[in-house]
Amino acid sequence: MIKLVKGQEFKYPVRPFSYIEKKNPLLFVILPITRWLRAKCTERYMKPAERHLDVGCGDGFFLRRSKCVEKFGIDRLLGDEILDKLYFADSYFDYVTMLAVIEHLYYPQAIIKEIARVLKPSGMLIIVTPKAYSHPILKLYSHDVDEKHVMYFDLDKIKELSKGFFEIVDYWSFLFGFNQIFCLKKIT
Repeated sequence: MIKLVKGQEFKYPVRPFSYIEKKNPLLFVILPITRWLRAKCTERYMKPAERHLDVGCGDGFFLRRSKCVEKFGIDRLLGDEILDKLYFADSYFDYVTMLAVIEHLYYPQAIIKEIARVLKPSGMLIIVTPKAYSHPILKLYSHDVDEKHVMYFDLDKIKELSKGFFEIVDYWSFLFGFNQIFCLKKIT
């Protein structure tokens, strides 16, 4: 886990794009564009606030952009297991983001329940994930996507997954329809 407080110098322990297959140079072109677009789309839902948790923060790109005072990031690259428990107090965060993460999780229902627990009343969960029909495109430049992507989500699956915890306040597709964003508000 990493914690950053506004004004702190950002020294992140993971090298940029260290998670990319080194043998595939196409990823070094596609991923910077894709993650920038994901970040821009997510930022439109976030106002400056007290605390932000980025689940699956990768190399910290989105954390550096966050306008929250306290920023936390968890990722397997940092040694964090994202299974079914978040080690934070109840009602602690204003925002939780998951950018291209939920499709990698084996227990998404458990983590959604935990996110609802750690979010403040009316807190926001923002999920960005590829659509299922992007899978053949992803295989062109990420040969192990079959092992990495456990499940793809659509609007109905996110509604079912978040039922009782969140209401969907916005949903739309971007990047030629291959990615989608879900903005969910915690039910109080």
